[in-house]
Amino acid sequence: MPTKVLFDVVIQQKMAFQSLRFLTRRLKLSKYVTAETVSPGHPDKIADLISDYVLTKALQNNSSSRVAVETFLTGTKNGGLVLVGGEISEIAEITTDDVHTIVKEALNKTIRTSFDDFDLDNLSIYNELTPQSEEIRAAVEDDKDQGAGDQGIMVGFATNKTKSFMPPTFDMSRNIQKSLWDLQNSDEMLDLDSKVQVTSGGEKTKVVVSTQHNKAIDMEKLFQEVSEIVSNNVESEFELDLNPSGTFVKGGPAGDTGLTGRKIVVDSYGPSVPVGGGAFSGKDPSKVDRSAAYAARHLAKNIVAHKLADDCLVRVSYAIGKAEPYELTIETFGTLKVEQ
Repeated sequence: MPTKVLFDVVIQQKMAFQSLRFLTRRLKLSKYVTAETVSPGHPDKIADLISDYVLTKALQNNSSSRVAVETFLTGTKNGGLVLVGGEISEIAEITTDDVHTIVKEALNKTIRTSFDDFDLDNLSIYNELTPQSEEIRAAVEDDKDQGAGDQGIMVGFATNKTKSFMPPTFDMSRNIQKSLWDLQNSDEMLDLDSKVQVTSGGEKTKVVVSTQHNKAIDMEKLFQEVSEIVSNNVESEFELDLNPSGTFVKGGPAGDTGLTGRKIVVDSYGPSVPVGGGAFSGKDPSKVDRSAAYAARHLAKNIVAHKLADDCLVRVSYAIGKAEPYELTIETFGTLKVEQ
């Protein structure tokens, strides 16, 4: 390596190390916590909804159906595209007509306005569902005990700091998002894509709200309405940043691609609690990514609700085809109120 290049690399590494030390010192002093949530009209959540609708239909047709469905949707120059793929038992009897009906139903609930590149009346819908792998089916099915549908790690959490047993900052973001969703559905000047981000720990709670809207909307009126929502859900003094990018007219899959399983932190507890890594949507109960995560949350919530601990994290892991977990860990972070 030439001397000058080597020297430049050393200088860059030294600067990076100094920056890292500075950030580390700041982080040690910082008490900030940030969490975000998104509306059902966010493209990733639309994809989740379609996948779950397919799952619901499959289980209605046959409760023993094995389902792992992913959905991809995006704007195109031809009016938009929705692709539904994944593995599904033949006994589920999901037809292409079923997929088209399901997609239309989900889109009509989560999209108000069509655009040239994602038009509800002119989009293309593709059914690429295939039969479940015979190897997976054989590993999971057992006369005595049902084995896990895959290996993986699942996490459940609960805290007594909120009525929902969710982390406080994430709880604030969720509550703001729920009220915002109600406003989006009742106000014709708003469309249905939105995101909420809350940062707590400073002198003021900082709230960022991005919500899709009509071109002719009165932004001053919208600011007042959103401010009222925030004030009803944030106890401390707050600072609201509404649509910081400017206008937000084009949203949903016309503005951004949607994909199943891309909002696993939003679906769980926010970034302050670890996630196992697996998504929930489109998966039947044999998929422990979903069922074991729900069970872990149930256990953690009951431990806290029965006042055995103030905070509780439950972590489990599985191997494919095995009925019993390989790990079951319960962490109460020094808040356990009973003898072990």
